[in-house]
Amino acid sequence: MNLRRFYFITTIIVSSFLFIAGIAVIRYINNSGQDGSLSANSNNPINDIFKPFMRTKSPFNVLILGGDRVNKNSDTMMLLNFDVATYKINVMSIPRDTKVKIEKNYRKINYAYPHGGIDLAVQTVSELLDVNIKYYVFVDTSAFKKIIDLLGGVKINVPADMDYDDPTQNLHIHLKKGLQTLNGEKSEQFIRFRDPNRWTKEIRKFYDGSDLKRIEAQQYFITELIRQKFTLQYITRMNSIINSIFENIETNFSLNEIVKLSGLVSKINSDSISFISMPGTVYDGSPWYFLCDVEKTREITETYFKGSESYVAVENDAKKNYLKTDLNKDSNNNKTTSKSSTGTKSTTKNNPSNSDSSLNGEQTPAP
Repeated sequence: MNLRRFYFITTIIVSSFLFIAGIAVIRYINNSGQDGSLSANSNNPINDIFKPFMRTKSPFNVLILGGDRVNKNSDTMMLLNFDVATYKINVMSIPRDTKVKIEKNYRKINYAYPHGGIDLAVQTVSELLDVNIKYYVFVDTSAFKKIIDLLGGVKINVPADMDYDDPTQNLHIHLKKGLQTLNGEKSEQFIRFRDPNRWTKEIRKFYDGSDLKRIEAQQYFITELIRQKFTLQYITRMNSIINSIFENIETNFSLNEIVKLSGLVSKINSDSISFISMPGTVYDGSPWYFLCDVEKTREITETYFKGSESYVAVENDAKKNYLKTDLNKDSNNNKTTSKSSTGTKSTTKNNPSNSDSSLNGEQTPAP
């Protein structure tokens, strides 16, 4: 047998073996995925070999934070649950004035990130809502603007003229009423607006100075972002978009995980996402708090925010304490007056919500 014939036969044998082995591997992964023997949480040693080739079907939770990373502010906080099997996304916006207990003291929840970073923010939300949070994403305001510009802007119907100036934050919001395409800078203005320089009858129809109304605007913006940008036009550019986004955010998602999830974009649309309000009341005083109804909220998270894996370790005692504590009482155990978050609320003068207000109780409201 000459050398050429030997190589030819050897190549056929090796190729056939690899082909058969490939079929066996695929069949093994499929069968194991159905009976649960091969999963992200399995102790099966073969799991480590095949894990890169499988896609988990288990739902997971993500904590999304938005703010100014340089100044350690977290303006926006959302808990997102993604069910990979059904392509359904549930989102609960967490008012940043939500009253929580951090290191034995009552604070606003937006105190967690500037005080202890991502770990403390994830831990605080996990304790309050009794959920497992596997991933986190922090989107800086500058990164947010870059991402929106990369996507070509978002068409938004601005409900009224918006004018707000805060030189201390170098924040200036000036948007005109009407349907328009907002670039990154104007999109940031839209999602941060909550309190005008001067109140008018028109602006009072849509805003009352609270973070709750701003949350409604943010949810509207996200819905339009998904509806307009999760299209074939952008799916074909997904890899370049993902690379740019990944460079401009802080997250524990690996690039490989994001690329895998991007393959599901074509199956997601605005109907796939559901926004769920956090039950609770507002305390109209100083400091201004949103008081979470822990029992009702946990009934929601138990149903719509399932997830078995957690980014941080959370003690059961910390979660149980929220069921024993009356959040309507302040730090001195004095009873406060509160109003339902679903009711009509007048403009609140003492409604601070920047990170410093969580410490000092400033009187000046700020977006």
